[in-house]
Amino acid sequence: MGRFLLPCGNGRLRAAQIVGNAKLGGVVSSILNYYSHIDRTRWRFDFFTYGPSSLDEKLKELDSEARVVYIPRLDTQFYKAVPQLAKQLKSGEYAVAHSHMTTLSVFALRAAKKAGIPVRICHAHSTFDRTSDHFLVKSILRPFAARDATVLAACGELAAKNLYGKRADKAIVLKNAIDLEKFSPASLQERENLREQLHLHGRILLFVGRFEYQKNLLFLLDAFALAAKRTPSLQLVLMGDGSQKQALLDRASELDLSTRIRFFRPGDPLPLYRAADVFVLPSRYEGMPVVAAEAQATGLPCLFSDRVSREADIAGGSLFLPLNEEEWAKQMEMPRERRTGSTEKLREAGYDIRLQALQLTQLYERELKKI
Repeated sequence: MGRFLLPCGNGRLRAAQIVGNAKLGGVVSSILNYYSHIDRTRWRFDFFTYGPSSLDEKLKELDSEARVVYIPRLDTQFYKAVPQLAKQLKSGEYAVAHSHMTTLSVFALRAAKKAGIPVRICHAHSTFDRTSDHFLVKSILRPFAARDATVLAACGELAAKNLYGKRADKAIVLKNAIDLEKFSPASLQERENLREQLHLHGRILLFVGRFEYQKNLLFLLDAFALAAKRTPSLQLVLMGDGSQKQALLDRASELDLSTRIRFFRPGDPLPLYRAADVFVLPSRYEGMPVVAAEAQATGLPCLFSDRVSREADIAGGSLFLPLNEEEWAKQMEMPRERRTGSTEKLREAGYDIRLQALQLTQLYERELKKI
């Protein structure tokens, strides 16, 4: 075990969480969720990111000693990022380097190996195919992503197969678990009160996530326009932010649907989950999205694109639709009942963050004992 199991930083072991772009939502939210529920008297997480983001303040509120360390971009400046990251990792005396960079883990874990970190984890959080952005670069890097890893991990089986190929069966699945005590269904009266507070009416379709190419939201708006013409009671709510926000605002205006499409800034999605009628996720590619678990835990029926992993149907009954506007419009128009018993189904499937957080630190310590 060596010096890495000696107390450091208030008697705590340190794990470097290498996330890159901390503005990308789901992955960072998942790691913070884990950190909120681990034994922080024994472990400290430091985050390595490309620059300031909302993560900085959230981490400070959670643990005043944990650090956010800025590094050059691993995708465009790897020649600068690798030596700088290695230097920072070495000075931090980290026991674990946990890279959440998918194919870019080739650079993150090379730096971790140079720094002498004994436990190096490559974590696959998503999938990609020929429709994905930067497909060629990702394909070139994929065979090397886990070259310097001592542990393979993934959010689900599909993500593992996508990144690790024939070695996928060696990957440990660390599920994008959530706080099932928080994400629970609301009573009918609570739902009505929330809808009034949020000024929502009719049947509410909800998307929560990044406004980026991967999420395919311009397609969603066009499909919604078809449904909205035939079903006046429909309203679409989008919570998030990203590079496509202005394009989405412009498209909503072009479609003359600005009063039927509501935009909410990133924040706590729970009130919207409880107020909505259907959750929609038309992604071009996806692993096991956290929002899918959150939506189902609150009882929301879900419409996913057929590019989303079938693992996302945790509670049962979710629909996976081809990326065809008319098909999406028809399904968005159909009334759907909120589901009961979803919380227990998620717990049985291993999506309770309290259990998963314990398993994460047990993994870290089990690997350290092998040294």
